[in-house]
Amino acid sequence: MSKDLLYVGTVLSPHGLKGTFSIYSDTRPASGIAGYSSWSIGFSPDMVKPYAVERCWQHGKGMLVDLAEVSTREQAESLKKQNIYVSRDEVDVDDDEYLWEDLVGCHVYASDVLLGEVKALEAYGAQDILCVKSLPDMEKQGEWMLPFIEDTILSLDVDGKRIDIELIEGMDACFTPKF
Repeated sequence: MSKDLLYVGTVLSPHGLKGTFSIYSDTRPASGIAGYSSWSIGFSPDMVKPYAVERCWQHGKGMLVDLAEVSTREQAESLKKQNIYVSRDEVDVDDDEYLWEDLVGCHVYASDVLLGEVKALEAYGAQDILCVKSLPDMEKQGEWMLPFIEDTILSLDVDGKRIDIELIEGMDACFTPKF
């Protein structure tokens, strides 16, 4: 993914006749996507077009949006299933927060033993999960599903691409071997 754009959601479908459409927001909270005045929309970060957000609001369990450049149902339909990106510069991150994109590619260690590399993060309600896959040259192949919580994470160095964790009792069950 382009380093200057962050994925924040997906266009779902038109809503009405005047270009309004529904979106899926991947921000936390979901309404956080409404805080950006412009979006880049496209199937990939390399194929985006900029849009000015006129209005973005909660509607039932979802979100609706009006963009300045979209005024018909047909225009809204043409954006269906495309991704929504914002400039990384517009995203505020506190000192104790991390962008998921920045964690992908980090090597994860437990007691200085390499467990693998972060391939993704997933949200399961109560806590986020680090999906850590063994590197190809490692003897033990498989995937770890590790809770991204204070009790587990000892240190995190985004620039150095390193995460040190504590494997607390019972966490060996978080490993799925690959045969």
